[in-house]
Formats: sequence, C-alpha cells, structure tokens
Amino acid sequence: MMRRHRDGSGALRHLLGWSTLVAFLLALLAIVAALAFSVHVKGHSMEPTVQEGDRLLVQFWKRGDIQRFDLVQARVGVAKSPVVKRVVGLPGDEVSVAFAEGKPVVTVTPGGSDTAYVVENGAWDDRIGDRIAPCCKSDGTAGTAPDAVVVPEGSYWLLGDNWGGSDDSRTYGFVKQADIGGVLDLRLQPLGSFGGVPNPARLVPVDEN
Repeated sequence: MMRRHRDGSGALRHLLGWSTLVAFLLALLAIVAALAFSVHVKGHSMEPTVQEGDRLLVQFWKRGDIQRFDLVQARVGVAKSPVVKRVVGLPGDEVSVAFAEGKPVVTVTPGGSDTAYVVENGAWDDRIGDRIAPCCKSDGTAGTAPDAVVVPEGSYWLLGDNWGGSDDSRTYGFVKQADIGGVLDLRLQPLGSFGGVPNPARLVPVDEN
C-alpha cells in the first residue's frame, strides 16, 4: 500500500511538472506573438496619448471594424511609411479644419447625417506647432481655406493627437483601408504603462460648442 501511494505521488509530481512546463511555453509563445504583432512608436505626433518608444499591440483582426477615434497603424505616402494616428473621418463623412486662436476647429458631419459636430480632443490643448493650415482640398490634404470634403468610400481621414506637430491626412491625404494594419488600443511597453490606450476625443454638436 505504501509503495502504491509513493507511485501515485510520483505520477502527480510528474504531471504537475509537465503542466508547469506547458504553461511556461504557452506564456512565452504569447509574449513572442504579442511582440511580433506590435508596433514601436516613433516620433512625437501622438503625444501626449502615446510617447516615442511605446510598444502597442496591432489588433489586425479589427481592420474590418474600424471605429471613429480608433488609434490605428497605417502606411502612408509613396513610400508607405508606417505611422500611428487617430481616425477622425470615416467613409462618407464630411470633414473640414479651421483655426481659432491658433487651435484647430475640426468639424465632422457623419455620412448620412445633416448634423455637424466639432471634435473635442483634450490632447490638443497645448499642442502648438506649425501644422496650422486649414483643410481640406479634394484629396483630404491641407489647403488655403477651411473647405469641407467628403471622405471616399473605403478610406479614412486621420489626425495626430499632437496636431501641431503631426504629418497626417493633412499631409498625405485620405488613407485607404487596405493601408491600415490594425487597431492600437493596448499598450505593451513600457511595462509600467501596460494597459488600454486612452481615447481623449469625442464629437460635440456644433450648437453646443
């Protein structure tokens, strides 16, 4: 009886050992996968929401369900350079940008609606820079007057939270859905800031602004 008891204890320890090893390997695999499907933020165009050096998880499975104000990874320009920006204009939206006292007044009329909204983004408050041209020309880039333009089907209009120091749709124009790699709403590094990425933006009806 004692021998069978010892044999049972040995089998249990063996099983626990294998379970621990499997758990460790799965955790390691999850870390490797997270790093493989992540983006390392370069530059200051999304400050103060995310900082240069932050690593964000690229949720590629959300490419087909992009929502207004999502943070996304996109490839822009002739070189298809990777950038991190915020979605402001959805397909069918009418967008324009004017400036009042050096700060942007971004107006959005959602597709299928007659109601105009102003975008409020707390991250813009102290982001003074030289990207203050009004918008938009027919391709979504900055122009010489605050003209409204409609975002084409299958495309998006993007802005950086550091609006005064961001090259975004005002520079590159509309961004096609095929050039968006995924949604970025989870910060992986630095570890002290691990967790959801804040979204400081919202739409406010023009008559309430």
